[in-house]
Amino acid sequence: MEKISGLNDWVLDKKVPNSRRFAAVKISLQYPDPALFIDLKPKERIKAIDKVFKENYQKLISLNLFESHEVEPPKKRPRFIIAKLKYNQLKKLNALGYVAGIRIQSIDDAVLNVKEAVVLDKYFCVKMTVVIEVEGVSSKKQDIEKRFVLIRAKSFDDAYEKLEKSQDDYVKPYLNPDGRFVRWRIESYDDCFETNIQSPADLNDPAGVEVYSKLSKRKNTAKTVWDGKF
Repeated sequence: MEKISGLNDWVLDKKVPNSRRFAAVKISLQYPDPALFIDLKPKERIKAIDKVFKENYQKLISLNLFESHEVEPPKKRPRFIIAKLKYNQLKKLNALGYVAGIRIQSIDDAVLNVKEAVVLDKYFCVKMTVVIEVEGVSSKKQDIEKRFVLIRAKSFDDAYEKLEKSQDDYVKPYLNPDGRFVRWRIESYDDCFETNIQSPADLNDPAGVEVYSKLSKRKNTAKTVWDGKF
């Protein structure tokens, strides 16, 4: 079930049949191909995209798969659904073409497999520069983003390689509130930092987890000299 993430992190109680087991999931609906709306005017594109999401949401709900569900805002464009459904219905949900992804949040009568979550790979934070390009806008200054991405990999090179393979997903255009196409294009990979994170459980540390660090120098002044007092 290729669209489902987190499924292998759980160990099911074999005494409980899957027909009686429930799973809590977060579902993301497929964003329609923007090229389908390229001939429309900006405001018409917004309405057309909203209509597609509403129609796909209604199709999903009409299948009566959910014990309960709620939609993440905004409701005029329902992209994400938090739902509870029977475990044995996941396969049917996975097969729907208008469903982009399914994230397992919890499973009844199952425990999180900590050993499965702890992998040999390390956790790296990659710093990148992303250029924000807006259709038809040629202002003197262009918006950019300094993005930090946490990724699991075997080495620095492996981290860069994984991101390069998936960079086409970042550049897929979408429509802004003005109906113009926007894309966030990765311009460069600027740095890579190996973190001390060993497993996802480390992220629960109340003191936080360091994901990026870079040493530099600055001019020392009388105001910045520490006197050693606490």
